[in-house]
Formats: sequence, structure tokens, C-alpha cells
Amino acid sequence: MRLLKIVPDDTNIDFVRLRYWAFGLTTLLTIAAVALVFIHRLNMGVDFVGGIMIEEKFMVAPSVDKVRKVVDDLKVGEASLQQVGSPTTLSIRLPRPESNDPAATNQVVEKVKAALSQNFAGAQFSKQDAVSGKVSGELVWNGILAVVVAVLLIGLFAIFRFEWQFGVSTVVAIMHDVLMTLGFFALTQLEFDLNIVAAVLTIIGYSINDKIVIDDRIRENMRRYRKMDMREIINLSVNETLPRTVMT
Repeated sequence: MRLLKIVPDDTNIDFVRLRYWAFGLTTLLTIAAVALVFIHRLNMGVDFVGGIMIEEKFMVAPSVDKVRKVVDDLKVGEASLQQVGSPTTLSIRLPRPESNDPAATNQVVEKVKAALSQNFAGAQFSKQDAVSGKVSGELVWNGILAVVVAVLLIGLFAIFRFEWQFGVSTVVAIMHDVLMTLGFFALTQLEFDLNIVAAVLTIIGYSINDKIVIDDRIRENMRRYRKMDMREIINLSVNETLPRTVMT
């Protein structure tokens, strides 16, 4: 049985020749991603901003404007609505009650559940989350700290494992992937919560895995082909690891 090959064995792309186009495109995308984060902001989930999150399932896809009006009429604060998974499931985010008493939170949840059941036949309460302001602030810093520490430690590993140039390029590559992810969430306004922080750390893991494989191949080829030009070594190494990169 013949194995499937997504990238042919004889692939020989001159990546170094395309470096200026790649650097230019990467710079533009990075600037755009940072601008989106500062201008549009991330749609922080309840985990980070605190408040109440209610997930409601409907028999048929409801009008988001109608659901918002029903919730706003309860005078429990400005509601933020978002589809979750399917058009029939809505996430309703509300600000924290002035009182931190759990009873006040439960009262708001019950009012929303009753109003939706009354106005939308077959509407079913799915789940709720409530996070205080103090806890959400701690989660923000812990999330940022987790990402920053992961990037720095990976960069240090690359410096000690290879050379300082490899470490710098590793940090740059990882930061690019992180910023692209943040820019995507700022553009789409998908909810950014602790699950997404875990996803960002996973992306960092995949990124460093691929980067270390390429760095290791470059180092091997530098020892094997001592008289070969550095440009040719880089092209050879990237092409040799391209099948794994694509699969990763």
C-alpha cells in the first residue's frame, strides 16, 4: 500500500529568495493584529471581566435583537449576546450585581430564565457561570503570565540548545503566532476566556515543536555540508522538514 504524500520528496522551494516578501507580509499582519487588539479589543469572557454568563438553548434560531430586548426589559444590566456552536444556542453575558451575594446572582439568573421561557416556546436553560471582579482580575494576570513565561523559557531553551540566533528567531516566531491568534479573536469578536488561553499555549507548543525540528535540521546540515552556502543550507533544511511542518 502506497503511503499518502502531501509534500513530494523532491520538493525544492527557494524559501530564502522569498524572505523579503515573507518579512513584509508578516510585518503588515503583525501590525494589523496589534491594531485590532487595541482598537476593537478582545471580547473577554466572564472568566476575565467578571459577571454572569447564561447559556440558553432554543427550539429554533431566535432573533438576537428580540432576545436582547427581552433581557434588557428586566433591567439587570446591559446584555451581550453571542451564538455558541449553533444558531439555536445563545450565550448571554450580564454585568455582576452590585451585591456580591450569591443569592443576588441567582435571582438575576432566575429572572432571565423565566423571561426567556415565557417569550420563547421550548427555550431551555443550559448552564451558568459567575465570576467576581477580584477573581477575574487575578485570572487576567495569570493568563498573561502563563503565556509570557512559556515564550521566555522556550526562547532560553533554544539559546542553550543551539545558538543565540536560534533563540531570538524562536521567540519572534512564537510571538508572531500568538499575535496572529489575538488579532483573529479581536477581528471576529469571539469570546476570549480561559479555554482560549489554554489553546494559545497549545499553539505555542506546536510552534516550538516545528521550530526546534527545523533548527535541529539546520544544525545537522551545517555540520554535514561545511562548504555549502548558508542560504542553500536553510533552503535544504526547510524543504526536508516541510512534510512534517505541513502535517503539524
